[in-house]
Amino acid sequence: MNIKVARVAVVAIACVCWGAEAGVAFAEPPAPDSKRLTRAKDFIAEEQWNQAVEELRAASRDPKETSKDEVLFWLAHSLNQIGDSASSLRTINELEWSHPSSRWVKPARALQIEIAVRLGRSDVLWRTALPAPPAPPPAATAPLPPPPPRPGTVPRNPPMPAPAALPAPPTPLSPSVAPVPPAPAAFWFPDGYFPDLDLRIQALRHLIRTDADKAIPMLKQIALEADNADSASRAVFVLAQSDRPQARATVVQVARTGPQPVRVAAVRELARFSGPGASEELLQVYPTGTLAVKRQVVRSLGELRARAPLFTIAQSEANLDLRSGAIMMLGRAGGASELRILYAKASHNTKRPIILSLFNARAENELIQIAERERDGLLRQEVLGQLRLLGTPGATAYLQRIGQQK
Repeated sequence: MNIKVARVAVVAIACVCWGAEAGVAFAEPPAPDSKRLTRAKDFIAEEQWNQAVEELRAASRDPKETSKDEVLFWLAHSLNQIGDSASSLRTINELEWSHPSSRWVKPARALQIEIAVRLGRSDVLWRTALPAPPAPPPAATAPLPPPPPRPGTVPRNPPMPAPAALPAPPTPLSPSVAPVPPAPAAFWFPDGYFPDLDLRIQALRHLIRTDADKAIPMLKQIALEADNADSASRAVFVLAQSDRPQARATVVQVARTGPQPVRVAAVRELARFSGPGASEELLQVYPTGTLAVKRQVVRSLGELRARAPLFTIAQSEANLDLRSGAIMMLGRAGGASELRILYAKASHNTKRPIILSLFNARAENELIQIAERERDGLLRQEVLGQLRLLGTPGATAYLQRIGQQK
């Protein structure tokens, strides 16, 4: 296999292992690979896993190998592919221990989560999704009392009594989250391991299928409170994959009250919910949305082919850009009859978007009616041009009849 093609293939595998975050990690041009690593990537691209393991093990032992962190990641991945989960996990631990700041640690941790899913280790998933807080610092040792004064003497500076130690505040526990199962074995997590939001979301993506009542509130908290809008948007994406009413209600709440980038993501995901309720929920979000949120509502309504809400926005929206967007989405939704009604009452600035939208809807009859009735010469020529582009039997016959076929 061509080396360049192999590289593209293995980067795609890494993206699958790491999820959406991989695009950031692999944005920089990769360093030149050693001959062994190149051969291993060829084997990986061809799914010849045992040969890849041999090459990668040899590369990991080679003192001249300059990309041992990447070698260890692909070795863990290849070992997992042949079903050797224990060796894969040991390799992940070796990678994290020997190269803690490597960009390959995070995709390796994502691979570890996939191994836990395959093995049914919900305790590992919960340890990732709900990490234990960092251990408090050790309590300070109380100072030894001073020796008693000798008889007949008065101490110059009598010591102040030591303040009583304040009791440690209780650790809060969310009522919606059950206690975490016993900690997994040591080879799953090193001491002090604390996953970031992306890995927590990946674990919750699997836990929502088996323990939705606990996973959904955690995803909601991430979506509403995360400082990182990208992570919050990924939490919304995971919620939108669930068919639970609680997940749907959470996405709607985020669309109404979350930070703007996350609201836009939530509105986008609402289009994934089928049924009449989705368009109604989007229409409820629209009045209080920012301009960016309203644009996404219009796009999502178009994806749902929700003609009635789009017609409502096109009639009532004062913003010309939003109104034109709703008109264009009406055409994609097949709303020819609604567009005809809008054209009869439209201002000059709005008529051209309606003509374009009718063209997108392939609404030859409505375009012919406009051509018959429109008194504005420029607009009529616009309609005739769209009919020529359309080229349907009805449009062709009309143009021939009026002598406008060109």
